Amino acid sequence: MKTFLPQIERRIVVRPNQTFGILNYDMDNAYPQRMLELVSRSPTAKDCWNKRAKFIAGNGFEDATLGKQVINSKGLTMAKLLKAIATDKALFCGFGIHVNYNANCKIASVNYVKFEDIRMGDTDDAQTAGKFAVYNDWGRRTWKHIMRSKITFLDNYNPDAEVIKRQVIAAGGWSKYKGQLFYFNPEVDDYPLLEADSVWEDFETEAGIKTFNNREVTTGFLPSTMLFMQSRREEADNSTDNGRGGNTPSQLERDLSSFQGAKSAQKIIVIEYEDESSKPEFQPYAIQNNDKLFETTERSVEARIIKGFSVPKELVNAEKSSGLSNGSEKKEAIREFNDNTAPDRLELSETLESIFANYYSNINPAANWNIIPVPTNVADDAIGLKAGSAINQLLLSTLSPASKIATLVHAYGLKQSEAEAMVNPHNQ
Repeated sequence: MKTFLPQIERRIVVRPNQTFGILNYDMDNAYPQRMLELVSRSPTAKDCWNKRAKFIAGNGFEDATLGKQVINSKGLTMAKLLKAIATDKALFCGFGIHVNYNANCKIASVNYVKFEDIRMGDTDDAQTAGKFAVYNDWGRRTWKHIMRSKITFLDNYNPDAEVIKRQVIAAGGWSKYKGQLFYFNPEVDDYPLLEADSVWEDFETEAGIKTFNNREVTTGFLPSTMLFMQSRREEADNSTDNGRGGNTPSQLERDLSSFQGAKSAQKIIVIEYEDESSKPEFQPYAIQNNDKLFETTERSVEARIIKGFSVPKELVNAEKSSGLSNGSEKKEAIREFNDNTAPDRLELSETLESIFANYYSNINPAANWNIIPVPTNVADDAIGLKAGSAINQLLLSTLSPASKIATLVHAYGLKQSEAEAMVNPHNQ
């Protein structure tokens, strides 16, 4: 008897690219760019990314003066650097920081580098091994071809003075030295996957549903219809090309096209015909009820995306939670998500502490690199606004006092005495 184990296809394939001296980030070397595009088209994925980034960056540094420190000639502050690397870590699980040194081998400037712009050097290429390639268009969105002359190769981060001096000599002096790149990568010698890579297909699905809904609106929710009519060559000769890769539309086709769309609903179109045999026939054909199907699919896709990012659903769909009474569900979700993202905040603070230990000046005399978690009282604030507005509307309504008291007790969790005091304040 023979047995075999089914092979699970790898999400990304990392292969040497001898043309550029790098390791490709998937077959097309554009995995981060593709994922960014998919996330930007998926409302739920983008919301989850923003939520995760917000919780990793927290409320900034505990030492408020640290966040205001300027760390390069372009005016980048520590607070902005923290937000930028937290955003990349929330999606890609990694981030990049560029540093450059002065003649004393101390860090003189620190810059943020977009994670999607970084590629690892080919380990089999003596010139690029141990280096990182930085280029702003690996996905070829702007230019058709990648120009090696515009790729910047940076040495791997190593603050050892002797290492820096050797790198400066190899570069041809301080004026030509480009500095080093700190590349945070949980995979060490491999490229990391997206935080929610396991559900990236759902990003595409949600984007497709959005496109379908848009098409339904722009066509005025018209049912699918077939038009049967006799050929009329005096209107158009569709056997000839119009010079733009298509046939010239007839007047009838142009009229029918303008008849569709949300802004064209309820318009009247007049079609003339000479005899009964030439009368056009519009015949609708039955299709599956897409509304219910898409509604069910949208809910399941949204749930999987939220789960893929490990974001509590109460933080993404706060309006669907039942926590109008005291916000306890959202408060608990914030605590849970703070706990889940605590290791990320610790990694960021430890990384920044390590890098700036080699900075030319002491920008953090208090030596406090801790990041403040998102406070749970934001749930109280949000819930107070919603509940307060709803309660005011209830008190001003025409309902009987007994109904108002019952609603306050059962819907908003107030005590009987508190509800009575709010409805009948003059009786107290």
